[in-house]
Amino acid sequence: MFISVGHLENRMGVNKIIGRFFVDRRLPKNNSFWKDKLLYIGIGNGYVSIPVFYDILYRIGIPMEILLDERHVELMEQLMHFAILQEKNEISYAEELKNIRDLLQGRIQHQEYFEALNRYLEQDVLKPLGNLGTVFPSLNRADVFLYILCDLPMNEKQREQAIRYWYLLHPSYLIMDDIRDYSKDKKEGEENVVIDLGQGTDGFEKALEMLLQNGESMKEINPLLGGYLMNYEEKLRKWFPVKI
Repeated sequence: MFISVGHLENRMGVNKIIGRFFVDRRLPKNNSFWKDKLLYIGIGNGYVSIPVFYDILYRIGIPMEILLDERHVELMEQLMHFAILQEKNEISYAEELKNIRDLLQGRIQHQEYFEALNRYLEQDVLKPLGNLGTVFPSLNRADVFLYILCDLPMNEKQREQAIRYWYLLHPSYLIMDDIRDYSKDKKEGEENVVIDLGQGTDGFEKALEMLLQNGESMKEINPLLGGYLMNYEEKLRKWFPVKI
């Protein structure tokens, strides 16, 4: 499925320059996250979330030329490479963290944030620590992406905003994925927020309520994106199995 610049702009409010940069970007070589893909931004929330989150960073005041700097984007891509290797159990979680931290050597813009993120991600189970993490570990499973903030010049307010909107955005995508994958994840014993919320209809309704709340809060910075998240509820209802 092709995700166009117009789709990102008109449905999710993504700045056209940011959308064009990622939609037209060549696939990185030898990168497992884009392995066997034909498009940089294709089907899947993991891909769409990249331009959407970078648009949020732009909205909180990070200059476009810094966000789209080649050296920074290549670091983000390498981070995704190690993240998918860990997800596929081709490297351990400890190896994933070490490899990402190695990428950041000499590039850390705020040592205190870097150390706080390290402490949070080194937990056996990812639970809230400061302003990092949600109360549901299943919604924290992509938080290594927050290492990209270490490579960006940000003041304290911007970091707080970036983290706040991350936890409105990415858990929403995970909720979408977990509702679609509920039966499979339950059978295979995989992490799934619907299971965390009580399983079955009860967990399903609670997950949808979280999605609606996240969308409403997202309207603070991007009304179009907030509405998109809220409107996704109707689509998700047909994904949930009748027999649970």
